[in-house]
Amino acid sequence: MRKILLLTVCCALVCSLSGCIVFRRGSSNEYRSDEELADEMIENIIDCAEKEDAKALTELFSQYAEDSTLNLAEQAEEFIEFFQGQCKSWKGNASSHEKSEYGKTIWRELRGQYSVITDEAQYKIAYIYIPFHREEPDKAGLTAIEITTEETFNKDWFLWSLDQKPGIYVTEDKEERFSEQRLITPEELIRAAGLTKEQYRGADLEQFIEDFAITEEDVDALNIPLLLEEYEPDRKDGLIDVSYLIEDDIEKRTSDFTENVYAIAFMENKNTSTECVYYDLPDRKRYQTSNAYLFDDLYQTEPEYYADGQQMVEALDKYGVFSWESGTDEEEITDPQYMVLAVEYEDGTVFRVKASGLLSQVLPDEYDEVREMLLSGEHSGS
Repeated sequence: MRKILLLTVCCALVCSLSGCIVFRRGSSNEYRSDEELADEMIENIIDCAEKEDAKALTELFSQYAEDSTLNLAEQAEEFIEFFQGQCKSWKGNASSHEKSEYGKTIWRELRGQYSVITDEAQYKIAYIYIPFHREEPDKAGLTAIEITTEETFNKDWFLWSLDQKPGIYVTEDKEERFSEQRLITPEELIRAAGLTKEQYRGADLEQFIEDFAITEEDVDALNIPLLLEEYEPDRKDGLIDVSYLIEDDIEKRTSDFTENVYAIAFMENKNTSTECVYYDLPDRKRYQTSNAYLFDDLYQTEPEYYADGQQMVEALDKYGVFSWESGTDEEEITDPQYMVLAVEYEDGTVFRVKASGLLSQVLPDEYDEVREMLLSGEHSGS
């Protein structure tokens, strides 16, 4: 018993001397309060800075952030060098938002902003922190940290950098340099990052560069191929906008209609009522609404699990849908009818058929069966 007690005391003493950081990530954080998680994180960040422990600082980051930031260790050293003195006090808070499905939280994100006063300076520290992520556990941990002085923070030109990209940012009072930063062009990005066509196929590189505020200097710091792989512009600001499938110009699919399908979207407006359904094949989800336009934001409705996406594609092929052509019925009717069916592929191409007027006159006889199949989710062979 004495040996156990002695061992416990020794462990406690070692931790107190070495500054052990207690950092939990993953599902154990789900039931902890935002305040507890946020305060624990700023205390860990300050502790790393005071002890000049760059390695411990990088260990607070998620695996995704580490993989996305090629020079995270160097950035941590710069952070440690910038932070001077011992902390006398800190205050601040964090905002929180999360994604839930069927009453269960999928992930939570905290955005903290704190004033930190040391015996040598006054700082502002901000961070983005995901305490847990059920679907992508490699994203649990810090995503980004930024530090600046209180004086710089109060400048009119100051904007936080960490909103754009993962990593550690030290912003000094260099207004001229800040204002002169130029975003890289798509052509420069492709060349500098050595991107292949396959890596950026289907991506809007201009939007990608703008969303991450990528400059020429960032190319050496960021894992551009990984960021592109994870890039989901449609999820920006909490939205999933797929209206381009229905409304925008498309690159037409001309062959192999049942291979590498990414999504199916169907809408029908008939007799003043609207039916919409969207099948997300990679995520195995099915979104559906009635009397509402779904495609501007799929988050309008809770998705249901749906694993038969490929079977649905093959059923469409069985009905000859991929040979259908768009058309318009010139006959005037009291209640105009309209439908659009779009199938999107992994390479960004789209098969789409539109019809307006009296649909029974414009579309093949199989339309009613196809419509019922898409809206019910029950295909032949279900």
